[in-house]
Amino acid sequence: MGQGVFRKELIDYWHGCAISQCHLTWMLVASHIKPWKDADNKERLDAYNGLLLLPNYDKLFDTGYISFDQNGRIMYSRLLDKVDRETIGLTNDLHLVKLDERHLRYLKYHNENCFLDV
Repeated sequence: MGQGVFRKELIDYWHGCAISQCHLTWMLVASHIKPWKDADNKERLDAYNGLLLLPNYDKLFDTGYISFDQNGRIMYSRLLDKVDRETIGLTNDLHLVKLDERHLRYLKYHNENCFLDV
């Protein structure tokens, strides 16, 4: 319920992938920063609890292998091998194309509860 609205709001906000700026919105995934299962009803529909991502980024983010710091720079889990990162084109200079202070509490949650920083 409401996921179509959430996706549209993310498309309107990001105008493409939040990392690569890819504009092929038909293939981008509307991803929650604080997972749906952990969020309350307001958080589930809050556009600032969302990233519009290419499927490879979405999978890595949802499974905790990547996250973003409070400046929007990408962070990699130690479980994600450097060779694998290079193979799929993940570099240390990747970052969110923009970041609003309203994203920060959700990123903090993701970093503390979802990111595999073992």
